Amino acid sequence: MGKIKVGLEIHGYLNTKEKLFCKCSTNILDEPNKNICPICTSQPGAKPMIPNKEAFNKVLKLALIFNSKINLKSNFQRKHYSWPDLPSGYQRTISGSYSSFSAIGGSFKGIRIKEIHLEEDPAAWDPKTGKINYNRAGFPLVEIVTEPDFDSSEIIKKWLQELILYSSYLDIFNNKLNIKSDVNVSIEESGFKRVELKNVNSFSNIVRAVEVEVERQRELIKNGKEIKQETRRFNEELDTTEFMRSKENAEDYMFIPEPDLPNIIIDEKYINNLKKEIPELPHEKREKYKQLGLKNEDIEVLVSNLYLTELFEHALDKGLKPKEVGLFLRREIMRVLNYNKGTFKDLENKNIKNEISQLLELLSSEKISYTTAQKIIEKLWEEKFDVDKYVKENNLIQVQDTKKIEELVNKALKEAPKAVEDYKCGNSKALNFIVGIVMRETKGTADPKIVNKVLLEEVKKF
Repeated sequence: MGKIKVGLEIHGYLNTKEKLFCKCSTNILDEPNKNICPICTSQPGAKPMIPNKEAFNKVLKLALIFNSKINLKSNFQRKHYSWPDLPSGYQRTISGSYSSFSAIGGSFKGIRIKEIHLEEDPAAWDPKTGKINYNRAGFPLVEIVTEPDFDSSEIIKKWLQELILYSSYLDIFNNKLNIKSDVNVSIEESGFKRVELKNVNSFSNIVRAVEVEVERQRELIKNGKEIKQETRRFNEELDTTEFMRSKENAEDYMFIPEPDLPNIIIDEKYINNLKKEIPELPHEKREKYKQLGLKNEDIEVLVSNLYLTELFEHALDKGLKPKEVGLFLRREIMRVLNYNKGTFKDLENKNIKNEISQLLELLSSEKISYTTAQKIIEKLWEEKFDVDKYVKENNLIQVQDTKKIEELVNKALKEAPKAVEDYKCGNSKALNFIVGIVMRETKGTADPKIVNKVLLEEVKKF
């Protein structure tokens, strides 16, 4: 089979409180047509306000991590097309024939970036009912246009995962809403004749749509048919792509400069100030955690979610042991989430980050055992409570009194002569039974390291 080429035109909903050209809320999941005004519904005589600065800055931060060239002067265009969700008949966008775009060039994770720009989203039209919800109209979007550098659906998947991860560190995308993308697909067998898949509406669908379209094109070529340059849609229910229209050219949109908005002019000082706001990014954290001696599997889990990253970074600031903390976060947080079929959003909603930090401090300082920490994290999922107070009231402080542990070990050895005999016959695992007795007697609070050390010394006397 020949090579494939895929380019993405990704639309991401920016995480802002207000729309792009008005003060309406961006809570588009509210009841239909709640968050609207004359501006975002394009009422006669209504003029756009100065563009949302927060949205503009988020686009520029993306450009900075892509090492794109940021244009110091940019301007909005009117992109004309006729569709029920666009009452004005045009979309305001920093793109098109007469625009300098927000930023151009650069690359991310080996994929070249063609350009990045800011634009408004149209309303949401339901073709089944004919109803339109204007909550979405005027929502600030970033469009990221890549070169056709993707050569497999697997690379697309990994690349999008990294894009979403980096955007979470920068607080770019609204995490309640999916990204969507126009996807340009071509195969070597057709001479790379491009087919566009329009408005593929989620991360997983983008990946699947590419796989389905490549298969469709190869099947056509195999049967001696021609690939037509056209626009198609991905039908998620039928797992296929469907014809929409013949591919239009850019001039079909009849771009003109937006007369109701001034040029946006910035300088290098403005850009440098934005650079200072960019936090430590995933690739930098991966390298830092590697230097701390963490295993790759621990690093990837910690870096892949901002909630875990913040917990781990707080632990580092407190001077806690990085390996122990990293291992606990990877194993136990994930275990509790998986057991309860929960998500990090569920965990965030419980507002127990401070309590987990308390727990990590107790564990790292060896004031509580790992087993106790496991039980506490399970209990925290069920209810919020003061961890320090709970540990003291329930006598969960780890027993490190060597003399007391010696007494318990000797008692356990006398109770289990068979385990002692098995150990002396060469079965080293037999002592695990003795350790279990001691841990049961102390309700899991005995320091396992001390128990094992004392046990190896005392068993010689039997």
